[in-house]
Amino acid sequence: MSQQQARTTQRRRRRELALNLGAVAGLVCIVIAVVSMTFGIKPLVFRSGSMSPQIPTGSLAVARTVPAAQISVGDVVSVDNEAGTRITHRVVAVDPAGGDKVALIMKGDANRVADPTPYLVDHADRVITSVPFAGYVAAWLSSKTAIFLGGVLAGALLMLAFGPLRRSSNDASNDTHQTETLDEPADSSEAKLQEANCG
Repeated sequence: MSQQQARTTQRRRRRELALNLGAVAGLVCIVIAVVSMTFGIKPLVFRSGSMSPQIPTGSLAVARTVPAAQISVGDVVSVDNEAGTRITHRVVAVDPAGGDKVALIMKGDANRVADPTPYLVDHADRVITSVPFAGYVAAWLSSKTAIFLGGVLAGALLMLAFGPLRRSSNDASNDTHQTETLDEPADSSEAKLQEANCG
């Protein structure tokens, strides 16, 4: 295998790798989007230690939206307070509030007392599971730096995926010239040999 063929093979392999990585990343994004829309799944990042030690600061939780009728004492749910601030605490009491709504009394595991005001809701995001400290990674991925680096990586993958595979015309010309140059001595030797035989 010539050096040019080896370089072409390497470029082809890099292109296949880039396409495979892009396909996997795209598939993961599609799966996450479908699961989120179908089952009401959403991520939650814990920015305080009010739910420690079970859910420490920086944890990443996965929550599912459920109707108020399915909320029970002991559940960890996430709701908005009157000021629009997201609160994720444990339910310590559930009181009917008429219709499909309930009044939730909530308390952080690390807090000594319950939240001062009940939360009137007809649905809430109930925590399914959590991963300690993964929230720091999620927060970084949403930062401007991560977005910029992601764009650079995407550009690099595109260059690898769609870079030229064919040899340049200059390389082809050089190969042709080299072939012709190598053929000339052989022709001259044959001519000299024929002349010698004729004499």
